[in-house]
Amino acid sequence: MAHDLKDLTAVMEAESARGVPSPDLLDGVRRRVRRGNRLRAAAAALGVVLVAGTAFGAVQRFGPGGSADPEQRGSAITGAVDRAFPKSRSVQGLKPVTERRFSWYGRLARITFTPTGPYTMFTTYCSNGATSFEVMNGDLANADCGGAQFMLTTPGVPTTVQIAVLPADEARRFDMTDDPAALDRYLAGREPRRGNWSVRVYSGPCTSANCKLMRRLAPAPQPPLTGLASLGRATGTADGRARTVPLHERVTALRLRVTCADGAAHAVVRIAGRAKVVECEAAESKGVVWDTDVPGGTDAVDVAVLPAEVPKVGGTDDAALAKAMKGVKPDGTWTLEVYAR
Repeated sequence: MAHDLKDLTAVMEAESARGVPSPDLLDGVRRRVRRGNRLRAAAAALGVVLVAGTAFGAVQRFGPGGSADPEQRGSAITGAVDRAFPKSRSVQGLKPVTERRFSWYGRLARITFTPTGPYTMFTTYCSNGATSFEVMNGDLANADCGGAQFMLTTPGVPTTVQIAVLPADEARRFDMTDDPAALDRYLAGREPRRGNWSVRVYSGPCTSANCKLMRRLAPAPQPPLTGLASLGRATGTADGRARTVPLHERVTALRLRVTCADGAAHAVVRIAGRAKVVECEAAESKGVVWDTDVPGGTDAVDVAVLPAEVPKVGGTDDAALAKAMKGVKPDGTWTLEVYAR
C-alpha cells in the first residue's frame, strides 16, 4: 500500500511534542515515506516555517485566461531562468542554485540542475489553492504550493525533477498514485490553462530539522556490485514460499542484494543452514546489499519473501513462514541477486 504526506505528517505530529521521532516510530516513518532518498518537509510537524510569500518571496498570480497554444501541448517545458537568483541569500544553510518561471498550468515542466551539496531543497510557488505534482527518482508526490521538498543529492551530478501544477478543481479530479505515468495520462487528456508559477532550487549543507531527520532515515552506504561475477538471480511474489536459487559454482564468499517492491517487505535468506531476515521494503529500488562468508562453501541459496501485512517475521523455517502467511494474501514482488566476491 502506498503512503503519502498525510501518513508521514500524522506519525511526526504524534511525536513532535517530544522533539524527534522515537526509534520505534522510525520504521513506521520509513514505511510511510517510501520515496527512496527524499523526504517531504512537514512544516507543521517539525515546526519549520515554510510560508510562501514571506520566507521565500511573493506568490505569483494567475495570468490572463485563455487556451493553450499548439506548441504548449508537446514535450516537457523547461521554463525561463532567473539569472539573478543564484546571487540571492542562502536558506537553512542551502545556497540558491536556480529559479525557473512558467506560464502554464497543466503542463509538465522539467528542471535539471547541478547540486552543490548533499542536500537539495526546492519550493514551488503558485496561486493559492493550486497543487504541484512532482516526479523525483521515478516516484510521484504532491504538495500544496509553497511547500518544500528535500532531497539527498550527489554534489556535481546533474539531477532532474519534473513538476506539473494544477488548479485546485483539476487536482481534486486526479486519482493520486505513486506512478508518474498516471500523471502523464491525466495531463494528456486535459487542456492547459494560463497561470504563472515558479520553482526555486537550493543546495548545499543543510541546517534544518528536516535534514537532520533525513540523515536518520537515509540508508547507510552499501557495498558495490560493479565488477562482481553474477552467480544467480531469481524473482518472485511475496507469498512466504521458500525458493532455492542454484548458483553457477560453489563459492565461500558471497555478496547478495534483495530488492522488494509494491508491498513486499521481509526477505528470509537461508545459506548453508544459517538464516538472515532482511527488511527490504524501505530500500525499494536500491535494494539491500550485504556480504556473507560460508566456510564450507555453497552452491545454492534459499529465499522466501513476505508482504508488509505480516508485521514481523517470527521464525525462519518453512513452518514458521507458513504460519506467518496464514490469512495473509501475497503482495508485491522481489528480486534476489547473488555475486561472488
